[in-house]
Amino acid sequence: MQRDNPTEQIKKHATNDSLMVMVLNVGDGDAIVIRFPPKYGTKTACAVVDGYNASKTIAALKALGAQTIPFVCATHPHYDHTKGLAEIITWCLDNNLVIDQFWDSGFRDVSKTHYDLIRLLRNHPEIRVVYPTSGFETTVNRVRVLVLSPSIQLKNRYDTFGTNINNASIVLKLEYPPRDIAPYYLEPGEKADLSEQERILQSTVILTGDAQFDAWSRITEEFPELVRTGNRGRMIDPEVVKHRPLRCQVLKAPHHMSKHGITLEVMETLNPRYTIASCSSRSRHGFPHALTVMAAEDVRHQSEDKGLRFTGHRDQTKRAGTVVAMFREKGKKPMVFALGEAPTKNAPLPVLG
Repeated sequence: MQRDNPTEQIKKHATNDSLMVMVLNVGDGDAIVIRFPPKYGTKTACAVVDGYNASKTIAALKALGAQTIPFVCATHPHYDHTKGLAEIITWCLDNNLVIDQFWDSGFRDVSKTHYDLIRLLRNHPEIRVVYPTSGFETTVNRVRVLVLSPSIQLKNRYDTFGTNINNASIVLKLEYPPRDIAPYYLEPGEKADLSEQERILQSTVILTGDAQFDAWSRITEEFPELVRTGNRGRMIDPEVVKHRPLRCQVLKAPHHMSKHGITLEVMETLNPRYTIASCSSRSRHGFPHALTVMAAEDVRHQSEDKGLRFTGHRDQTKRAGTVVAMFREKGKKPMVFALGEAPTKNAPLPVLG
């Protein structure tokens, strides 16, 4: 955590190759803005993942100089994630800010807010609606966006409402730069021709929506860690390269850090350096839950700084406001900044546009 003015620090470190992930402080809800590295795009691309507070999200898009929106993602149709999405989309349309895709979990919630959002999208067919499931991936400005959930097995139960709506959440993994294991298998002389960047100095972020136990059981099954085996036909040799597809440096904790969002076992698999929880300072649900906080702290038991950042918390000393995680293309460690503002105030982001 930087001790200097965080806004000035962000401006100082926001170079042309920076990936920025902002978990906005919106109280009891989720609103995330991703600013992709401008270096690899003709226009500054920003994605929106959930949008409880429209005005705060729009202010962030303005400050970051968004020129195109590769996707808007509603992780799942709960009110505290979708309340402001229709207003955000309308603002983009009114300001000629092109939205390429809208990512929808496919779960239908019986609410006016969700219905109004779906109706808006139907009236704007130029926005392509996508229903991603685990394994779907795309690349935006050299950032790989991989969908970890929902599993197709869960999605096939949506029509019968056979799954908890939180487990319908779209879970995203961002990899920068995209990982490629091939360089590990080159001959020593060939490896000398590779830059450090091509040797996989990678940053990873996982954004979890409100995914709960059913979702994580599928994720850990479908994205297993590689273990040693006697199978001579294996394609990846664990003695050459470790294959840990769920390891991440930054985790946006699921379901506002409730006790149903994640387990210690899953936290150990993800092993994040920083865990960001979107919580209200006066959470009516009692978030964050002490058991989940203990699990996150246990993962970092040897570190003085446990890496926990709460947008809001009952304990005033733990309130971080909007949390910004920044990654450099060749950097090994994320830079994490806490902006400290209240949910009713716009995040004091520097103007980067």
